[in-house]
Amino acid sequence: MTTAAADEPASENRTAPSDEDPAASATQGEIIVVTGTRSETPLSASPVTTEVIGHKWLEESGVRTVSEALALRPGLWIDRGVAGTTGITIQGLGPRYSLILVDGARQIGRTDGYLDLDRFGIADIEQIEIVRGPSSALYGADALGGVVNIITRKPRDGIALDAVTRLDGRLAADTRARIAFGRDGLAGAVAGEYREGPAIRRRDPSAVATTLDSYVDRHVDARVTVQRGDRWQFDGAADYLYRDLRGIDASPTGDVFDRRNLVETASAHAAAQYTAQRSVLHISGAASLYRDQYLHDQRMSDTLDQHQITTENLVEGSSQLAGELGSHRPLVGAELLREALNSDRLSTPGSRVRGAVYAQDEWRIGQDDQLLAVATVRLDYDTQFGTHATPRLAGRWQVSSQLTLHGSDGMGCRAPDFKELLLHFENPSVGYVVDGNSHLRPETSRNVQGGAKWQATPWLWLSTNGFYNDLHDLINVITEPDDGSGTLQFGYGNVGRARTAGLESYATMTHGRAGLELGYALTRARDLDGERALAGEPEHRFTATARWRDPAQGFDAFAAFVVTGHRPYYLSDDPQAATPSPQRLEIRARVAKRFRGGYGGFLGVDNLLNAGDANLDRIPPRTLYAGLEMHL
Repeated sequence: MTTAAADEPASENRTAPSDEDPAASATQGEIIVVTGTRSETPLSASPVTTEVIGHKWLEESGVRTVSEALALRPGLWIDRGVAGTTGITIQGLGPRYSLILVDGARQIGRTDGYLDLDRFGIADIEQIEIVRGPSSALYGADALGGVVNIITRKPRDGIALDAVTRLDGRLAADTRARIAFGRDGLAGAVAGEYREGPAIRRRDPSAVATTLDSYVDRHVDARVTVQRGDRWQFDGAADYLYRDLRGIDASPTGDVFDRRNLVETASAHAAAQYTAQRSVLHISGAASLYRDQYLHDQRMSDTLDQHQITTENLVEGSSQLAGELGSHRPLVGAELLREALNSDRLSTPGSRVRGAVYAQDEWRIGQDDQLLAVATVRLDYDTQFGTHATPRLAGRWQVSSQLTLHGSDGMGCRAPDFKELLLHFENPSVGYVVDGNSHLRPETSRNVQGGAKWQATPWLWLSTNGFYNDLHDLINVITEPDDGSGTLQFGYGNVGRARTAGLESYATMTHGRAGLELGYALTRARDLDGERALAGEPEHRFTATARWRDPAQGFDAFAAFVVTGHRPYYLSDDPQAATPSPQRLEIRARVAKRFRGGYGGFLGVDNLLNAGDANLDRIPPRTLYAGLEMHL
C-alpha cells in the first residue's frame, strides 16, 4: 500500500487560505484555479482575484463543514437563517446573491434564500475557491455577490486511505473516511461522512425552546476519472445526502411546537475534456434532486400544525472551448438548464428554462505577460424574463516582481426565485397572507473593485482590495391594498435600492515552520430607500490565524482569533431605531500529532470564550473535542 501522498492534489501547497503565500508555492508547485475565468489558470497569474482555502488548511484548522471554513475569512460573513440554515454574505450582499458550486455544478435547495453550507462536509474537498463581486458575466443569475466553488479531491495513481473521527463534550460525533485508488489511467474514490449532535439551548437550560437544532447527517459520494492518452479525460461523480434537523419552538402565548426538517439531496455529474495542442474542449452535464419534508407539530393541539413537502430538481448541460491565439486566450461557451420547484407554499409548481452563451478574451500584453486584460460578456435567456446581458472588464498589471495591481468593472443580475414569484402563504392565527408577484423584474448591480498585492520581503506579503456595489430593483416585501376582508395582504415588489462599499486587507507572514495571517474587512452596507444600514451586516471584522508545522515530528498546531463588530437589527416599530448585536470575539485552537504508520490524534476547542447568545447571535457555545485520524 502506498502512502497518502499518492492521492495528494498537486495544487495543495498553501499554509494559509489566501493567495499570497509565495514560500509554499515556490517549494511545492503552483495552485491551479478555475472559478475566476472558467479555465485552469495558475493562481499567481489569474487576472481575477481568487481566494483559495486548501485541503491541508481545512484539516489543520479543525473545521468540519464549508460553513465553518468560510467563517474564518474576514471579508465573508456566515449568518443563520430563520430555519437554522447557514448562508454566506460577500461584500455586504446576503446569501441569496451568492452562487454555490461543486466542481462547477450549481447547487439547489435554498430555504428563504439560504443555501445551507453546513450540508457540505470537508471529507472530499481539495480546495474552496472564492471569487468576490458580480460573476454574472460567466455564471449568469445568482452570482451577483460572488461565487463559492467547492473543488473535490481528484484520485490519482496508488491507493490512499484516510479516516478521521471526532467526539466533543456534548457527545456530538463526526466520522469521515475516504479511500482512493488509481492505476493505468483509471482512478476512483469513495468518501463517506456521518455527523450527529444534540440540540443546543443558549437560554436558560431549563427552557423548552432550542437555540440550535439537533442534527443527523449521512453523506456518501463516489467519483471516477478515466484518462485516455494525452488527449481525452472523462470524469463522473455521484453523491447522496441525508440531513435530519430537529428543534423546539415556543410562541409568546406559551404554545410549544416540535419542528423537523428532513432533507435529502442526490446528484450526478459527468464531464469529458479533449486537450489539443492549443485548445481545450470541455463538455459536462449534471442532474440534482432535492426533497425537504417540514413538520411543525403543536403540542397538545393540531390547530397550528404544518406539514409541507418541497421538491426541486435541476438538469444542466454546458460546453466550452478555450484556446491560445498568439497573445490571446479566447474562450466561448454555452449553457442550458431546466429548474423546477414544487412546494405546498406555492400557488402553482414553478419551472423555468435558461439558456446562455458567453465569450471571454484574455489579452496578454508585454514581456512575460506583464499586463493581462480580460473582457467577458454573457447573454442569458430565461423563459420568464427574456434576455439579459452582463459584461465585465478585468485587468492585472505586474508592475514589478514584488508588486501586482488588479481591478475590474462588471454588472450582475439575480432573477426572482420561485417563492418571490409564486408564493401563497396564509397565517390565519396571526391574520395575514403573503402572495408572490409574477411580474417581478431581475435585480441588477454594478460593481467596481481594485487592489494590490505586494511582496514586501521574502517572508511577508501584503494585499488590499476595495469594492463598490450599486444595486437596483431589489425585491422586498410590500404591503398590498386592503381587499375588504380585514386580513393583512403582503406581496413582493421591485422597490429597493442598496449600496455596499468596503476595503479588505491581508498580511501573510511565513518563516520556516510558522505562519501568520492577519485580515481586516471594512464593509459599509446601506439601504438607500430606508436611509439606514442593511440589517445584520457587520461593519468591521478582524481575523488572525496562526499555524505551526513540524513534519519531521508529525506535529502541527493551529489557532484562530476572530472579532466581529456590532450588527444592526430593526426590531421596534421605529424603522430607524437599530438594535445592535453584541460584538463577537471567537477563539479556536487545535493541536495534532501524527505518529509513524500514518496514525495520529488531535485535541481542540471551538469558541473558547463562549461568544454568542440565543437571540441575535445564534452560534454554538464553547466546545471541547478530541479525535483520532489515520492516513495510509
